[in-house]
Amino acid sequence: MVSNVTRSQGADSSGIHRRPRLVLKLKRFEDLPTVLAKPQSYPTPVRMLGADYSQTRCVGGDGGTTVDAAGLNHIEFGDNFVRAQAGVRVGALVRELAERGLELPLTPEMGRISVGALAVTTLPQASYGAGLAQMSSCVKELKLITPQGKQMVVSEREGGLMRVLRSSFGLLGVVHEVVLNVRPLTPVKIDYQVLSLKEFSNRFASVIRASGALRLHISPFNDRITVERRTLDESADMSRSGIWQIRKSVMRNVLPAFGSSVGSVLAAPGLRAGLLSGVQRALRATLDRSTRGVVMYAHEWMRDMPAEAWRARHTYSLWAFPQADFPKVLSEYSVFCRSYYKQNRYRCNVVSGASRLHQDKGSLFSVSYSGPMFTLEPSSTGDPGWEDFLIDFNEFASRSGGTPTFNQTRALQPEHVAKCFGERLKLFRALRLRADPLNRLLNSYFSYLLG
Repeated sequence: MVSNVTRSQGADSSGIHRRPRLVLKLKRFEDLPTVLAKPQSYPTPVRMLGADYSQTRCVGGDGGTTVDAAGLNHIEFGDNFVRAQAGVRVGALVRELAERGLELPLTPEMGRISVGALAVTTLPQASYGAGLAQMSSCVKELKLITPQGKQMVVSEREGGLMRVLRSSFGLLGVVHEVVLNVRPLTPVKIDYQVLSLKEFSNRFASVIRASGALRLHISPFNDRITVERRTLDESADMSRSGIWQIRKSVMRNVLPAFGSSVGSVLAAPGLRAGLLSGVQRALRATLDRSTRGVVMYAHEWMRDMPAEAWRARHTYSLWAFPQADFPKVLSEYSVFCRSYYKQNRYRCNVVSGASRLHQDKGSLFSVSYSGPMFTLEPSSTGDPGWEDFLIDFNEFASRSGGTPTFNQTRALQPEHVAKCFGERLKLFRALRLRADPLNRLLNSYFSYLLG
């Protein structure tokens, strides 16, 4: 027997059903060629599982074999790189780097992402400059097993192949080890502005012209946008106020839990909406006192979600829009949310997020491949009405020129994918067919979306 094999119960902890026949808990990567070479023992499709935080069924098992990579957790540190196996959690990696005075060029909002997922999926982050706007662009080398069971090493010197692998979602090979670029640990100054939608639109040129990474917190029903600017500042003194810690806890723990409780206890949509608006106004008051001139290290803002995804009580969907169009899109999104609530008596019960992405051609399916973008991320606790809301939101986003991701955009449809990725999709489809003609790694989710 290879490693530990168990029969699947049919669903993952987040409630997104994978339905594999077998779940293999991998102890060593040397077992992967055997798994891939024996479809009778390890049925198709073979899908790698990291930290189980995808928002979609991209890891769907479909009666096949799900490979849990948590046992692949070795880390090796260098002066300007770190080598990590696929099962290492990014939060643990970033904190160990910080102890050595190092950090990744980008730090994700969530710490419970696996290094294997980081390397081959689309994970856009608020960025500081052109060329680096998603986590996989930090990757300089990959070790993987091909669908035929062959070992393969790809470095950033092989730019075209690396670009494809960085957003291959495990469809071209099974990644078991990743080398990431690192840099010296640098303080980040955090400032903010609270603006109305009209003020944001009027000041948009100056907002995007100033240096730093941008993260937005959007309340469409209260006509408020909190613009959070993160600026690298090597000379800054560290300043972590107590109120900042309270704000962080509210944003990451209390608000999602509160939204979940309101959704389950208060049946009347009007009462529920009024209470949510009041809490969001109180949150903005906390922001007003907490984030002015705070200086911290990037890893300190990561979310430490529970090990079981469903306990986080937080879910979201992500689209990205051209930077030049974003004020117009945001205005139309506000109208969309209000109209949807009027017709369906549903509104998202967690503040929507957004990030500015500089152009990044580091992966084939980068959402900012063609130019600078802003994401738009409706968020919820997954309360009743959320999934229906996403169906209409996706149509709105697609009509507005948005670009989705395969792992963070819920309720995605083939026509959305074809419209956004065009020739890049055709190229990837051809490469996938050549690399895996027997569809050893292809599940129904990607079969449906890629065509």
